[in-house]
Amino acid sequence: MKENILVVDDELGVRESFRMILKDKYNLFIYSDGKDALEFVKKHRVDVALLDIRMPKMNGIDVLKKIKGINPDIQVLMVTGHATLDTAVEAMRFGAFDYIYKPFDKDKLEDLVRNGVKRRKQRIKEKKELKHLEIVKKDLDERLQKAYSSTVESLMAAVTAKDTYTSSHSEGVAEYAMLLLEGLNLDLSSEDKEIFRYVCTLHDIGKIGISERILRKKGKLNKEEWKEIKKHPEIGASILQPIEFLEKFIPMVLYHHERFNGKGYPEGKENGEIPSWARILAVADAYHAMRSDRPYRPGMGEKKALEQLKAGAGSQFDPEVVKVALKLFKT
Repeated sequence: MKENILVVDDELGVRESFRMILKDKYNLFIYSDGKDALEFVKKHRVDVALLDIRMPKMNGIDVLKKIKGINPDIQVLMVTGHATLDTAVEAMRFGAFDYIYKPFDKDKLEDLVRNGVKRRKQRIKEKKELKHLEIVKKDLDERLQKAYSSTVESLMAAVTAKDTYTSSHSEGVAEYAMLLLEGLNLDLSSEDKEIFRYVCTLHDIGKIGISERILRKKGKLNKEEWKEIKKHPEIGASILQPIEFLEKFIPMVLYHHERFNGKGYPEGKENGEIPSWARILAVADAYHAMRSDRPYRPGMGEKKALEQLKAGAGSQFDPEVVKVALKLFKT
């Protein structure tokens, strides 16, 4: 199949010269006006365009820019009898692949058009290969994400086996966190909301690295045990880090035990330094923990737990999040 060559030049003699030289090898579409040529480009395949720079209604640089806007794969050769270095540089900057002077040499013109055709074919080939690679990469990423997510869920099951409280706690925290998210009217897509909820259920996954003896201890933790338990946010964040689609929300796992006044862990962040997701999770986590029965204490009633949240506003918790919690956590 012959390639389609577009010629735009306001001089009849030049147009006829192009016709005589190129007609046997290519399909030629010849115009004297840039606007008419652009209408053709919108509706038909063009492999190479030959554009005169100086034309009365629309100059070649303007036609070049519009052609590239319609289809950047079209290879454009600029033609002029008034060449200057500045004009050449401008043409190349806007996407022309080369430049030829009038009166042009027949062999030179044929070489340049042939080169343009090759460049066009190479560009199309590269785009197809890139698209194929993107499809392959997407498929691989999805499989890796699925495999890794399954691994994470298996780890969460292992945590639950070590500490049965963790499973029900994680689900309960996610419920409260979603209520807070909606109450704060944060602008999140439905997909992000689902990911947020998923990460909430995994916020204590780092406990996989904590001794079962410590997790199940009925009395208060001693200094060394407390030092050990404080490692779980960092362990959890490091477990989730390779899962690309969770990236936006992983900091809330790392920082959900930070305090608004900077006296939390693991980094002692304060106020706005703590990501908003972590500030939401901190309130949901604390409230569910207070309401739950534990081996070393019974769960608090709703009123007392809400009073504890209110007392911690501005010190342990973000006061804006607590304000929403006080409205929404009442049964």
